[in-house]
Order: sequence, then C-alpha cells, then structure tokens
Amino acid sequence: MLPRGRPRALGAATLLLLLLVVVGFFLFGRDPEYGLRAAATFEGDPYGSRNRSASGLHPPLPPKCELLHVAIVCAGHNSSREVITLVKSVLFYSHARLFPPKRKNPLHLHLVTDAVARNILETLFRTWMVPAVVIRFYDAEELKPLISWIPNTHYSGLYGLMKLVLPSILPLSLARVIVLDTDVTFSSDIAELWALFAHFSGVILLWLDRLRQTGWEQMWTLMAKRELLTLTATSLADQDVFNAVIKEHPELVHPLPCVWNVQLSDHTLAERCYLEAADLKVIHWNSPKKLRVKNKHAEFFRNLHLTFLGYDGKLLRRELFGCPNQLPPGAEQVRGATLPCLWEVLPLWTQVGLGWRARCPGPAPFFLSLDPAQLQQALAQLDEEEPCFEFWQQQLTVHRVHITFLPHQPPPPRPHDVTLVAQLSMDRLQMLEALCRHWSGPMSLALYLTDAEAQQFLHFVETSPVLSARKDVAYHIVYRDGPLYPVNQLRNVALAQALTPYVFLSDIDFLPAYSLYDYLRASIEQLELGSRPRKAALVVPAFETLHYRFSFPNSKAELLTLLDAGSLHIFRYHEWPQGHAPTAYAHWREAQAPYQVQWAADYEPYVVVPRDCPRYDPRFVGFGWNKVAHIIELDAQEYELLVLPEAFSIHLPHAPSLDISRFRSSPAYRDCLQALKEEFHQDLSRRYGAAALKYLTALQQSQSRA
Repeated sequence: MLPRGRPRALGAATLLLLLLVVVGFFLFGRDPEYGLRAAATFEGDPYGSRNRSASGLHPPLPPKCELLHVAIVCAGHNSSREVITLVKSVLFYSHARLFPPKRKNPLHLHLVTDAVARNILETLFRTWMVPAVVIRFYDAEELKPLISWIPNTHYSGLYGLMKLVLPSILPLSLARVIVLDTDVTFSSDIAELWALFAHFSGVILLWLDRLRQTGWEQMWTLMAKRELLTLTATSLADQDVFNAVIKEHPELVHPLPCVWNVQLSDHTLAERCYLEAADLKVIHWNSPKKLRVKNKHAEFFRNLHLTFLGYDGKLLRRELFGCPNQLPPGAEQVRGATLPCLWEVLPLWTQVGLGWRARCPGPAPFFLSLDPAQLQQALAQLDEEEPCFEFWQQQLTVHRVHITFLPHQPPPPRPHDVTLVAQLSMDRLQMLEALCRHWSGPMSLALYLTDAEAQQFLHFVETSPVLSARKDVAYHIVYRDGPLYPVNQLRNVALAQALTPYVFLSDIDFLPAYSLYDYLRASIEQLELGSRPRKAALVVPAFETLHYRFSFPNSKAELLTLLDAGSLHIFRYHEWPQGHAPTAYAHWREAQAPYQVQWAADYEPYVVVPRDCPRYDPRFVGFGWNKVAHIIELDAQEYELLVLPEAFSIHLPHAPSLDISRFRSSPAYRDCLQALKEEFHQDLSRRYGAAALKYLTALQQSQSRA
C-alpha cells in the first residue's frame, strides 16, 4: 500500500501550489454556479501571479461599515499568542490605508477554540476593547467526533482538520467568511481580500448554501475515505482532503495570485511570488520551524512579524467613524452575569458613571458593549491641572489582560493546596528563578509589561532551565498603560487565576522559607480550615535583609540566630513599624502553636486565605495603602488573623520603585493617597454601617500621631 500512497502524496503536494486554503485561509460565500473555488498558483510564469495581482485584480473595496467575517481555529496557549499577533496585523493594515488612520469596516471573529484558548481570548478581547470587533466562540470539543476518524500525522492534530466542517457549524445566515490560520501575518488590508468576493470566488470560496445543497459533507467524507485506502494517514491535515476534492473536481478551482499566501515552509519557493516587498499581502509561517525557517528574505519577514509582536495593542483601539453604533448582525450581549466577575481585570466603573454594560463569560457570541467613546469622554472630562489627575486617569484605564501567557499545567486537585500569588514588572524579573527554587508549589503571577517586554519575558523563560521546567507557574500579562503602577489590579488578576483552594498573598521581592509550601498545607489541614465554616487568614511573619549577598536560613532557629546577629530585621521596622507590629514578633520567637492577633491601624501582613477571599481595592495605585486596605476588608468580614509559628518570608533589597520615590518626595502625591483613603472609608461605611466606624477612628488617630 505504501508504494501506491507515496505518488498520491506527491501529487497532493503539487496541488498544494494551487490551494491556498490548504495552508492559509479560505473564503466562504454564495454563488449560483459553484460550491468551491480556490487557489494560489504560479501558472508556469514565476511572476505571473504577481503581475496579475498588479494589473487585473483590483476590485473596489467593500462599502464602508460592511461587516467582515473571519474564522480561525485556535487551541492552546501558543496558538492563542499567535492569534493576537495575527489580529494586530489585520487591525493595523485596516487602519493604514487611511489618513488619519481609522477603520472603515467592523470585524466579526468566529473562533473555534478549546477551553484553554477560549479562556485566554475571551479575557483578552474583553479587556482590549477594540471598537466594532465582535467575537463568537465555537467549542472545538464538539467538532472532534466529526473528524476524529481520519488518521492524521500533522503536528496540529485534530485541530488541523476542523476547517473541513466549518460549513456545517457556521450560522446558516452567514454568507461568506475569510478563514485564517493562526500563523499568518498580514501585510495588507484584509478588506482587499474581502473585495475579491466581488471579482470572483477567490482564495477558497465556499458558497455555503450551494455546498449544503450539493452535499459538501458527504463529498469530502467520501474523498477522505478513498484517499485513506492508499495513505496510512493524512500528513497535511485538511490540506490532503481539500487537494483530493479539487483533484476530483478541478472545475471548482479558480487561480488567485500567490502573494495572498507567501508560504515559508521548507519546500515552497516563496520568492517566486513577488519582486518587491510591496507586492506581499499575507505571510504564512507554515513550518514547524516558524520564525527559524530558512528563506531568501526570511530576515525581512521576521522583522515584519516581530514588529507586530511588540506593537502596542492599545494603539489599535480606534473608532469606526460614521458607522451606526449598534450590535452587528448576529451579535448579542452575554446574559445572566454581573459586573463583579470582572473585578479582577477592571477598575471601579460604577463610580464614574460610564454606563458599563459588559458581561462575564457565557454563551457565545458576546459583544463588548461598553462604548469606548464613553470612556474617552470620561477621560476628556478630567482636569489635567488637578493635582490628582494621574490617579483618576489610572482608575479610568482598562488594561489588556492576557492570562496564562505561557503553557501551564493546572495542579491536581488537593483539598489543602496553596498557590503563591504575586505581581511584578520587568525590573523584578530576576527574582523569578530564586522564587521557583524556594516555592515548590503552584504560582499565579501577574506581570505589568509592554507588548515588547512581553516578548523579552517569553525569551527569558524559554532560555532559563529553572523557569522552563516549571509548568505549574501561571504567568498573566497585564499590558502597561497609564502613569501609575496598578498594583492591586495586578494582584486581582493573579488571584482570580489561582486554581487551588488557598492562596498565599505575597510580593515578588520576598523569598519564602524553603519548607513553607509543605508547612502551609499541613497547617491548613491541622487547623481544619476546610471542614468547618471558619474564616481565617494565616499570617506569615515578614523579615528583611539589607545585604545583597545573604545566606538564607533553613529553619526558624537559624533565622533567629541571624536576627539576633543583626543580619535580619523585622520587615520595615525602622520605616513603617505599625505595618507589622501587630504580628507580635516577641511572642512568635517562643510560639509553638498558631496564635490569634487583633487588627490594628495600618496593619499589612502577608497572609494565606481561601481563594474566594475579598479582592484587593483597585483604586489604590502606585505606592501606599494597597495591602492595608485589603487587611481592613478581611477584618470587616470577620476573618481571624492567626500567626503561624514556623512560617517566615524574607524581603530582599532592591532599588526603590519610581512610585515609592514619588511618594517620599511629593507632598501632592501623599495628598492624593489621603483622598483615596477617605474615599475608601466612605465606601466601608456604606457597606458595613456602624461596624466600619472603628477603621475611620483608627485612621484619624494614626494621622494625629503622625
């Protein structure tokens, strides 16, 4: 059988030159004659398709405000990152043909995803807030039975076969759609591709109603079974099946210039598609080597792709001018959810009267109905001369959030398991390897980075033996935007993505005791926190060293020796003693069992709490009171504060952040923080009534002492 199958495979590879859908994208639409047309071809003349592109195929662009439909199959963490870069390139070039840059056509993205990709992309697009972009999700798990019978050796697995069933799952009302692989980069306006519908059937164009009438599903199924009589498996996923269909029905094929699919796999002659860079329309990284592929102009292609990797996505939040402000056809808001589920990724919208109407994850499709124009209007109403302008501006900033940026394996369910939760920026990246050596359990870390820094971080992890080996560390990117560090929003993002019953709320510049992970799990079990309705916050005493070179203690006894020798100190005892004094360190030295302490003004210990604990208040940005406010919230909800006798964490020295430098040097900065404190206490009074009076009294007494 194999000798007969090899020529067929070679024949299919030859047809690959004629079939753009095979590796890149295809278009769906309606036609009175044909169900399927396609192709990217050289037609004998190596530059023939380029010349045709330059001379003949220039149909008018689609009308302003016409909705363009795009379908993408996406699964897993890496593919989700690719989708974002693809969408950046699409949005960029849809602006680039106009000056000043503005989009003319809304987009409707039809995303076939697994659970991982949906979770990532749902959060990303909701927080990206690109105007007039609609998202609809389709569950890839429901499609697997339709194609799992086909043996397939392609590296994409079953997902590489799912384009075959798109005509069956896309809405019956959908007339046409461009289908893209995740590993393509646009270098032209996608509206030009959409316009080819008006000229001829284009790239692969499936007229859906005609295909359904003529039995597309039966057609491709029959051809696939026939091919599998001589092939042990498909090696090019859906490409083999499409090639077989076209070989049997050549009348379905219509050539398209190959500049719309400049393939960079090892066995293509991409340079025959173009003479100049301006000819390129779409670059397709259809090789497992991806950016490492060998090509005559690979450096040029890589630079173009890397440009979009590092491009600031917030610059693509541009309005559609002159289009009606309404939901596109087929889109609707998600029902049955409320604003609090977005607490971890959004600031306090209800205080600024923006008319927020977004909803949490639910049945697809969803549409982000917070009008960005409302947000811009609210920002425009701020007085830039007002001393606290930066603080109010930061509260009105919606940060793009990319959860689980790198591949992540969730921890197996354990009743007393603990996730370390922390946040960091690029200047603390060097702490990650040491933290991984100290904490052997799962971690959820939020990183505040630019798009370009996110790529540097990716390279940092991939080249670190320590970090690349840890698949139980979930990294979540919150993209930088605004003048102040959104510390509590970062904490909320990391906290919301923790998957264990308990979380250790720490900071990135602390190293926990080597045994702390095991000790915390044992303590939770011994205290029976999960077996009875008891709200408790376990306090991990905090220490600090002023030495950059430091021998970390292996036990409490060693720590006390270093403390007595002056090599260690109680954390911030000389600058902010009230922050940790209630932990009662003198008692801790002798303690053999957990002991309870009482809340006091400005107390901000590091604690272990249930995952469903109160979230941090995101109004506190920059430096000051961000943890204090959270401990107040825990106390207001009647959490016991229990200090663990064998637990400790040590702060390592580092250069001061910009925000703490501003706090120390600027009276105006401190005045703004005071205004936030007063606003916070007003909210406490509204929520807890007379019980909140003690916190306001403590604040006033603290201020009088200062």
